Amino acid sequence: MIESRSRFFRRYDLRFAARVKAGYALPIVAPKGEISIADALRVAARKKLCVEKQANNDTVDLVRIDDTTDGLLVLLFHRTSPTAADPAYRKQKGDDITLRMTRKGAGEDQAVSAHLVISTKISPMGGYPCALEEINGLSLSTVSSIIKKALDGYNYPYRDKKGIEKETYSTFKALGIKGESLTDALHNNSSINYLTLTRTKVPDAPDSDGIAEPQSERIRYKIVGDPKSPEWMKKLRLFETKIRSDDWDDIFLDISLEDERHRTVKLDREREAAEVMFVRSEQVSVERDLDPCTVDIVPELVSAAKKLIVRK
Repeated sequence: MIESRSRFFRRYDLRFAARVKAGYALPIVAPKGEISIADALRVAARKKLCVEKQANNDTVDLVRIDDTTDGLLVLLFHRTSPTAADPAYRKQKGDDITLRMTRKGAGEDQAVSAHLVISTKISPMGGYPCALEEINGLSLSTVSSIIKKALDGYNYPYRDKKGIEKETYSTFKALGIKGESLTDALHNNSSINYLTLTRTKVPDAPDSDGIAEPQSERIRYKIVGDPKSPEWMKKLRLFETKIRSDDWDDIFLDISLEDERHRTVKLDREREAAEVMFVRSEQVSVERDLDPCTVDIVPELVSAAKKLIVRK
């Protein structure tokens, strides 16, 4: 359930580049009439292309684009659901409980909104720092799909090594900014619940006699012992080494955080340090009640997200 005076944001670093090496990366914003990432989004929005249909029939779409705030590009997304159950409100007085049901009208869908606040200044990591408001069913992967769709159809000119003018388009990826260590999280009343292994090479899969073939294998372990202890973490590293040698592709930890939220953390194969770092949500608060969905960009949330972005 969305709280009225607080929201959660996750921080990322956005990278834009030309599809070909000889091309140049577009600026994220530019004066009116010049090409930019923001202009690509506006063009796609006018063509009704900034929409993603979900497997459950929900829709995520880009409804507002604002680059008027100094140093920021703000995108507002909606997620709408035609099949979501209408919310109910409960009231208890003594032992009596009453419920008030709400009903949607004809042509209405239940909706929530989320802000993506992007700095227009490149970070030391080489991308644009941003913060995405975290809403159930409206994830970075869906937002990324919409942005990529807009960029794919926005061609712009460049000159190759021979000076011949050609066209290219922008590519996009988002890197999560890892803001907390597993050790710190566990000492703040968080816990590890499960460890999951996955691999695509299944060496001992039963022979189906040609009617089917294995695609992946998954094993889930329930965590026992005390993950806060140095001995447990040492055994985790030894277990990880053994897993890698047995051709398991990925290792995931299911973590319950102290703010009653959950994270699935993937153990990076290339990590140099023994410590496990992960991206977590960061809560911000405002001084007035906020609606779960808005058609206008909310200044208080933009201001709060900006503070997260500029923080080291």
